[in-house]
Amino acid sequence: MAIAEKRQFTRVSLVAEAKLSQGNRTWLGQVADISFKGVLINSQTPFIFDSNGTIIADIFFENNASIRIKVKEAHNNGLSYGFNFLEFDEDGMMNLRNIIMDNVGDDLSIIKNMKENVK
Repeated sequence: MAIAEKRQFTRVSLVAEAKLSQGNRTWLGQVADISFKGVLINSQTPFIFDSNGTIIADIFFENNASIRIKVKEAHNNGLSYGFNFLEFDEDGMMNLRNIIMDNVGDDLSIIKNMKENVK
């Protein structure tokens, strides 16, 4: 289900697992919502990142699709962490587009949204 907000992009609530890694450390969490700009992940335990290190997010969706994305922590509130997407490959972009389209249903607005928000 899409979340209506003042933001200029569509956020989708869905069920997905996330694994974050930085160097040899990993953290697990649940995706709360996702967009073309970033992802909100909830965790049972705190994530403690090196602010200068690269964070890789592997997101595993119910339909067996997955994406691997380089991310940067944008904010956290308790055990909820928001991450901005920095870069990912074409296959990851297509998987994300398909996941968002499946959950929103408005293909034209999603394509417009993707063109406006993905650099």
